[in-house]
Amino acid sequence: MLINTFMPAKTADEVISNLNNQIAVIEPFKVNLTEEFKDGSRTMGPVREGYARLVSNIASNNINSLARDQDPKVLEDRLDYDEKLEKMRQVMLSLAEMITETQLANSADIMKLVDDFVGNLQNSRGRNGSLDLQMREVDEYNKRFAKKGEEPKP
Repeated sequence: MLINTFMPAKTADEVISNLNNQIAVIEPFKVNLTEEFKDGSRTMGPVREGYARLVSNIASNNINSLARDQDPKVLEDRLDYDEKLEKMRQVMLSLAEMITETQLANSADIMKLVDDFVGNLQNSRGRNGSLDLQMREVDEYNKRFAKKGEEPKP
């Protein structure tokens, strides 16, 4: 088995509650974008961040060369905000990876147990008419969902 110790249900419930609380904190600040906007917008990615920071520094050092309605502090504030958002995103990605890997390990453990149980039940079904009837549903499931090129398990 890949997982030897389960997270206590109370701990899992607390994590879920805390995550939901954090979603509620962020909710007033979220922005929903259309697919058209996402596909057609020029956005700052990792490569353009250096460019944006360079322009911000130059603009801050040359305020007199900007239009009167341009304030370099606005760009600085947005860059600082982006940095905070990226830190949150990285923490969230780490958490998502931990949960995904743990869930994948658990699902592998589950299927190992299922295979072991099915093997034992298959061995016993010839001696038990009721079990044989119940196992027909397993047979049907295996016929429907067997991978292509794989024979369904008897």
